Amino acid sequence: MTSVNTPPSNTSHKVTWREKLGWGCGGWADNYTFNVVLILYMYIYVDYFKMDPVLVGLAVAIPRFFDAITDPILGNWSDNFRSRWGRRRPLIVAGAILCGVLLPLHWLPPMLGTVKNPWYSNGPFLFFTTMGCIYAVAYTIFIVPYTALGFELSDDYEERTHVLCWRRYLGLFGQFFTPLVYTLSVNKRLFPNIHTGAVVMSSIAGLFVIVLGIMPALTCRENPSHQKQEKAPLARSLWSVLGNVPYLQQIFGLIVETVLCSAVSGAAGLLVLHYICRSDTDLNGKVQLVQGMLGAAVSVVSLLLMTRLAAKVGKRSGFIAGMLLTAFGYLTFAFTFTPRWPYLFLVSNVLVWLASQGCGLMLDSMCSDICEYEEYRTGRRVEGMLSSFRTFTAKACNAICGITCGLALKYCGYNADLVGTAEGMPEMVFLKLKWLYIALPIIGCLAVIAIFLFYPLTRERMAEIHAELERRKAS
Repeated sequence: MTSVNTPPSNTSHKVTWREKLGWGCGGWADNYTFNVVLILYMYIYVDYFKMDPVLVGLAVAIPRFFDAITDPILGNWSDNFRSRWGRRRPLIVAGAILCGVLLPLHWLPPMLGTVKNPWYSNGPFLFFTTMGCIYAVAYTIFIVPYTALGFELSDDYEERTHVLCWRRYLGLFGQFFTPLVYTLSVNKRLFPNIHTGAVVMSSIAGLFVIVLGIMPALTCRENPSHQKQEKAPLARSLWSVLGNVPYLQQIFGLIVETVLCSAVSGAAGLLVLHYICRSDTDLNGKVQLVQGMLGAAVSVVSLLLMTRLAAKVGKRSGFIAGMLLTAFGYLTFAFTFTPRWPYLFLVSNVLVWLASQGCGLMLDSMCSDICEYEEYRTGRRVEGMLSSFRTFTAKACNAICGITCGLALKYCGYNADLVGTAEGMPEMVFLKLKWLYIALPIIGCLAVIAIFLFYPLTRERMAEIHAELERRKAS
């Protein structure tokens, strides 16, 4: 009989190095799919096209809300999808190709002469919003089945963490090069302006998205028994998921963390450019490059540390420790965010990065445990619905953050028309933005810790659940 103190090993198949590496390539593609747009959109639409930052925030938020609505629909579709190649793999291939093709089109809006118009006659605003909605659906087609595939690769409590970390390892490897998208785009020896550079560099990134995004479908196996389960309509699957208490805890924690920790994060690039670097684009390009590469390196260390910590004290305790470190890291920005030493704020970033990637891995691994808990509760494997509702929540929160970021810039008095002028931007604008950037994440981290103190799916509890599932299968 299996001991409740030692989780049983995976009874389906051992996840091979080929599968781990292939699945991890999807994380690299995900990094480019998401981060290339995040890196460039403020520089292109606010600083280069001179669009009202509130409209830019809306143009980012509306697709996120639209995307969030489609996530549970596509997640349920992925759970119910049946083909000779499995439930997940055909959708992964289709989504990766669509994302790679659409990525550079973000920076090619028509009717630039209307950029100062109201929203209903503003061509760039309407284009960016529409393109964002189309791109959001393509991204969902890729990311929902890709995430669900990772959740079902292993049945073992500890191995799940080791498998899921490959997505982050490969994603971080890609992150070493992601800052080059901006750094090369503003290189005047290569491109006449950031607009041309962004189109070219996004096209190159799109090719990487296609090649790397299809790798999980080519290398990973799906459990064929999961295709034999009964199909369920969206309403039934959604209702079942909403009855999963540990899952709702994670969702609520995700809402608090995302809304408060990322409320003004979209403005960080402008804050560094115009406050830390004093509008020096060459210096900002160097800072962004160092920041991206250092962040990727430190985040790898974060994954290693948090994986070991979780193995000793459990995923919940490891996650809480990471949140405490994140709050402390944001507190130190009060001293390191200064134009006197442009690189000093990276010290604070290191503290945040040491925790952030590991905390994200803990949430992924806990969600994989929740998938098994859902099978224990209902008898059904619904990785697609669980992962899609989670991404639905994250995207809806990010949509809110897109709006709050634009409103924060407006509240602080940010005016893109003053950039590069003799008058310049008042110092108080950036000081207000700086303190918003520091205070909100600290509040968010402390609130999330309070939520996860009562998370029930410990190592011992998961061992009991797994043993019960094995008895059910045997009988």
